This record gives sequence, structure tokens and C-alpha cells, in this order.
Amino acid sequence: MRTPLAQRGGAITTGGDPMLAAELEAALSAADSDEINDLTHGFHTYPARMHPRLARELVARFSKPGELVLDPFCGSGTVLVEALAGGRKPQGVDLNPLALRITEIQCALRSPSDRERFEWHLMQVAEASEERVRSRARAHIPVEREIQAFYQPHVLFEISGLREEIERVVDEPDRRALLIVFSSLLIKFSRKRADTSGDTVEKRIRKGLVTEFFVRKGHELSLRWEALYDAVPRDAFEARLICGDARELSHLLGPRFQADLIATSPPYGGTYDYARHHAIRNAWFGFETERLEEREIGARRTLARSRAGAARWDNELLATLRAMREVSHDDARIILWIGDAEIEGRPIPADEQVAELAPHAALELVATAAQPRQDPRGGPDRMERLLLLEPRPMPR
Repeated sequence: MRTPLAQRGGAITTGGDPMLAAELEAALSAADSDEINDLTHGFHTYPARMHPRLARELVARFSKPGELVLDPFCGSGTVLVEALAGGRKPQGVDLNPLALRITEIQCALRSPSDRERFEWHLMQVAEASEERVRSRARAHIPVEREIQAFYQPHVLFEISGLREEIERVVDEPDRRALLIVFSSLLIKFSRKRADTSGDTVEKRIRKGLVTEFFVRKGHELSLRWEALYDAVPRDAFEARLICGDARELSHLLGPRFQADLIATSPPYGGTYDYARHHAIRNAWFGFETERLEEREIGARRTLARSRAGAARWDNELLATLRAMREVSHDDARIILWIGDAEIEGRPIPADEQVAELAPHAALELVATAAQPRQDPRGGPDRMERLLLLEPRPMPR
């Protein structure tokens, strides 16, 4: 266990409105069952993603088919996939361009003919990559030396050559999907232990293995697309995705946008650094990440050791709550799946923090459910919490 708050299970405690708290408790209990691995969930790793069963339960319990479900921290798209499968209108926002590319592919509705074309392109790319490996063909390496150092030389050339062959695919949807298949391999075949770990390890990787795994992951994606395609209603609404800051939702979504349900997992204050966790992948894609570095909220690098970290986290979270209120119907519900922050080595209970901030955003915390999580760094247990908020009249 190398990522914070990564477990499931444990005693559930509830608070607030008894009926709503019971719904939250039931959703958490369902998520404690065996991991569901259907649809497109889990195809691409992503730190701290919401459990798919929890997302499914929240969408089913707190929205109706045809309603608009927004996730302003959509990450790899877990909530949006479940909203799509449930006949809702999925809308996602994230500041990380990589997150949106992963979500785009995991929410794609690919027909049998679409999947057949994708499989053909997959094998064409793989055959060209295998020939490169056999002939020891050189490839242009598109990343800086700092990123190159994470790879053994022969792996670096195979990955670079594989990327070159993907870029030759003329069909844009398939090329974009193949690049996400490519992305799913970038940490596995690097010297990094994991996305969220700073440790490096030596791995024995033979020539050609990268391409073999590329094919395997491509076939996996095709099968997951088939499951999603079969699960969604025939009149399904395609996911709408926007790259931007969750504190600017009304600007990003438009003044008339009104969500029926907001279900999201905001960053856990002082726990993760998404900009740095995804630095290797973003480098291979050539994404501009300055805005992500500057505007990422809850980042460990800016909060954990800062004397003003707690106040900064309050300000970041309050701005997010206000933005969510601005794009919500007056009878909408906002559900946060969030872990307690850890700033200057001190835990900050998320329920207490949100309860205090909510009135300043014309919101009220009405129900909670929580489970303890072991801190793998050896600190005291922290809590992950479902927090249900309801809108209150906006100040004039």
C-alpha cells in the first residue's frame, strides 16, 4: 500500500438528517463489496479515483434519468461513466489535460464497427513497432533528459518508436484512443515504482515487451468499450468535457447551466500532487502544465508544510463550494467524497471544515457518512467522508 487513504471497509459513522445519512451509508456499504471491474473503469490508473460502485450508487440514489450530473473534479471519469450508463447527462471539468483525455476515451461510445476499426489500427501500429524493435530502428525521443532518465535505453527507444507509429494513424478518434493506451504503459515500464511514489526500482524488461503489453491493453480497452456500449441506453447523452478550474464553473459552463446533481471527489488537502504525479505522462503528450501547477488546489507541495496552509485550504475549498452553488438548481444536491486534510502534520476533519464554510457559499451540510482509513506513512487513522450539501438562498 503506497498511496494515502487507499483502502475500503471499516465501520461507518453517520450524522445529520437520518434518512439522507442512511442513503449515504448504504452507498458506502455497497462500495465495500468486491471491486466491480466492468465498463471502462480502471483501464488507466489514476490516483485516488472514486470507487466505481460508490459512483454508481450516488448517481442512482440522488438523480433521475435525463438529469444533469456534474463532476467538477472528474479525474479519469468514474462518475461520468456511471452517469452515462445510468441515462443521465454527464458533464465533467478538470484542470489536468491528461485527466480529460483519459475520461474522453473511457466515456467513448464505440459501436461494433468502431471497435473493429480500432482493433485494426492497434495491430497495424503494433506490427510496425515490432519491426522497429527487430531492425533496431532509431526513433526521435520527444521528452527531456529528466524524463528519459526514468527509462532503460532500449525501453526508451521502443516507447518512442511506438509513439511515432501511433502518430501516423490518420483516424483521429483511434489515434487519440491509442495514445491513451500508450499512456497506460508509461509508468509500468519506467523506473518509477508507481504514479504517486517518488521511489525508483530497477525492472527487467526485455525488448518487445512494451509492444506486447500495448496490444494487450488495446484489446482490453476494446472489450471495456463493448461493455459500456451494451450498458448505456440507446438514446444516451454523450459526456461533455471542459478543461478548467473548478473555481470558475459558471464561466466555464455558461450562466444558464444548472446541475441536478454534483457528485465529485475534490483533492484531499495536503495529500496528493497531481501535477507532479502526472509529470511523466504530460511530458510524453507535450501538454502545457503551467496552469495546472499554478492553480491546482489542495496540493501537498503548497499546503503540507506551509504555516498558512490551513487558511489557504479554507480559501480554496470555499471558492470551489461557491462555484458549485452558482451552477446548481435550488433543489439540487452536492455530494463530496473527500478525505480529511493533513496540513503541517495536523489532520483537519473535512466534515467540520465544510460545515463551517458551507453557509458562506449559500449551502448547508445536511448529512454525512464516514469510514476510517489507515495512513500508510504511519500517522493516525484519517477519515474519508461522504458529505451531502443542499443549496440555500443566494445572497442578493
